[in-house]
Amino acid sequence: MSSSTSATCQPWTQYGPLPLTRCPDCPRMEPLKRLTCVREENGNRGREFVKCLSKPQPGQVLKKCGHFEWIDEYVERLKLEGSTPT
Repeated sequence: MSSSTSATCQPWTQYGPLPLTRCPDCPRMEPLKRLTCVREENGNRGREFVKCLSKPQPGQVLKKCGHFEWIDEYVERLKLEGSTPT
């Protein structure tokens, strides 16, 4: 019986180009940012996600937005909203 000590990468679904929408949780005008997880914790290395990069600007009362979605959840939301083909 052999065992491997190296961490295995989860074969996450890779999506091609996707429309990046505005954040659903804040008034930020710029689209969400698409990123890839580089951390080993919880087996998420290589998994894509979208997040809001909104930060308060000088003179604004807005708080930093913490919106985060794994890319597969984001794609499902886009499908439900009719923003992307099924």
